[in-house]
Amino acid sequence: MPFRDQWRDVQTLRHDGIPIDTNNNETAKLFDAALTQYIGRYNDQQMNGLKMTLTRLLSSDPTCITSRILNAALHLPSLVCPSSLLHSKIAQTLGDITSSSTYIKLHTQALLHWSLGYLSLAADTWETLLLSYPFDIMAIRFVSDIYIYLGNRNMLRDSIARVLPIWKSSSSNRPLKSYLHGMHAFGLGEMNMIEYAEKEARLGLELNEHDAWATHALVHAMEYTGRTSNGIEFLEKTQQHWRKIDMVESHLDWHWALYALDEDNWEKATEILENYFVKWTDKTISTLNYVDAASLIYRLKLTRHPCSSKLFSVLKNFLHDHLNDHRLLFTDFHHYFVLENFVDIHTKTNFIRSLKETFESSDSDYGKVYHRIGKHIFAAIDRFDEGAYAQVVDILYPIRNQFFTIGGSIAQQDVFNLLLIHSAVYSTENRHRQLAKQLINERCQMRGPNKSKMMENYANAIRED
Repeated sequence: MPFRDQWRDVQTLRHDGIPIDTNNNETAKLFDAALTQYIGRYNDQQMNGLKMTLTRLLSSDPTCITSRILNAALHLPSLVCPSSLLHSKIAQTLGDITSSSTYIKLHTQALLHWSLGYLSLAADTWETLLLSYPFDIMAIRFVSDIYIYLGNRNMLRDSIARVLPIWKSSSSNRPLKSYLHGMHAFGLGEMNMIEYAEKEARLGLELNEHDAWATHALVHAMEYTGRTSNGIEFLEKTQQHWRKIDMVESHLDWHWALYALDEDNWEKATEILENYFVKWTDKTISTLNYVDAASLIYRLKLTRHPCSSKLFSVLKNFLHDHLNDHRLLFTDFHHYFVLENFVDIHTKTNFIRSLKETFESSDSDYGKVYHRIGKHIFAAIDRFDEGAYAQVVDILYPIRNQFFTIGGSIAQQDVFNLLLIHSAVYSTENRHRQLAKQLINERCQMRGPNKSKMMENYANAIRED
């Protein structure tokens, strides 16, 4: 299936379940083009990319609230401003939202909840909207993103499951329909329903070989079952397709690097990391690019193959711009990885100060997570850098089954499991080394019969001690 190049007018969008509030067909078509790039996770070169499409969309009909909703949601995660100012920024971006439309009211209410840090309320509001507008793929994607940010794996799966039968019963020609299979597959994989996840992902790829969601879900499924060689083979054979979905191309390379690390091929992982910085500039790096690079740097550090600091000026610049945003706690942990390696103590002190100011007295979703486990993870990272491995184990082991609440996927959160295993292996306390053996056994049992060279190395390190 080729990338779309025929865009829907006002009547067709409304017929397809998106009640856009404009009578301007140019606006409707630009909205459809922007929505398609957002769902498909690529920049359409014929439209000069998503950013330019949004610019044209907003200027084509400044009164269209639906367009402003899409624009605000796409910019909210990456706005450069402290969390305390985010609500006013989003309200300003939305502009006049006076409308009698329930559809508009629910969308704007959800966005404003999100801007205040109440992601769960935002998700509930979008789920309410989908009861009446199950074909609104914009809301479907918004709420899926929220569930990823919250680490809510159940609803990441179930939110798509609620609407998928309705979509299946609709016209086979409905635009963007195929993406729901990949999105559902991703949620299934996060719930370790791997067989079902693979089935849905492969169906998505049969319908659209450029489906970022299906490709991504299949890569996750192979990682979660320890099939690293199959994962590498899949990425190699299909890269003529997934390298065209540029918003996630680097992220799929990141998964390739994780496969390499599991096979103890740190040279390949380093090569992938270095290639990141050839592609990126200060203006093109996204939050996903940033956290992927920071995570890979830290994982290489755990393998005792640290990277050269001279490569990472782009990360420093991104960190400087977003140091005090505290939009996502998951991103803050990755800021800390960068701070631990490449930045002066003054910057680190400022980060910790603003982090505490944001979360210590907050009743937001992330404020609660910060108090339950977040502050302990930051402490564990500090102890690890001091070489106090026993303290890292004592901090992380009691909370390890709550890592999912920081957001991100199982693959992304796994860096903290690896931090725990590494610390247990190299702890001076025998009880921790015994625990390390069990953690390695647990991980290998979960991931199937394929041997992990990384885990073998850790097991050998225990025996050699």
